[in-house]
Amino acid sequence: MEPQAGETPFDLRPAERLGAPIIHVELDNELELLRASDSYGAADHAATTILKRPGIRVVLVALRRGGQMHEHHADSPITVQVLEGRIRLDVDGQILELQPGHLVGVAESLPHRVLGGEESAFVLTIGAVLTSP
Repeated sequence: MEPQAGETPFDLRPAERLGAPIIHVELDNELELLRASDSYGAADHAATTILKRPGIRVVLVALRRGGQMHEHHADSPITVQVLEGRIRLDVDGQILELQPGHLVGVAESLPHRVLGGEESAFVLTIGAVLTSP
C-alpha cells in the first residue's frame, strides 16, 4: 500500500510499512507494542520485522528475563545491537555479555544462541546471502 497524500511511512501499520520506499520506525513504540502482544505473553521472546528489502532484513526482538533463542545459525551475516537490558550471546562457543550500546557482527553459518539475563531488547540485522560471481 502506497502512502496517501499527507501520510508518511511512520504513520502506516507495520505490514504496510514494510513495502514503503522510506521506513521510519520509533523503536520505543514498536517495542511497547511487541511486549503487549499475545506472542510475548505466551513465550519467552517475541520478534517483529521492521524492515525487509532485498539484501537486508531488520528485526526487533524482545526477550524476557531468563528467556532464550535456542541455538541456530543464519545463512548470511548478522548483527545484534542491544537496546535495553543485558543479553548473553553464545557464538560458536564464545560467550559475549552485551548491554545497550554494544553491537556484534557474526559471520554467516556460525551457530549462536541468545540468553536474556534480564528483560531485554535488541535489533537483529540479517544481511544478504553472498554468492560468488
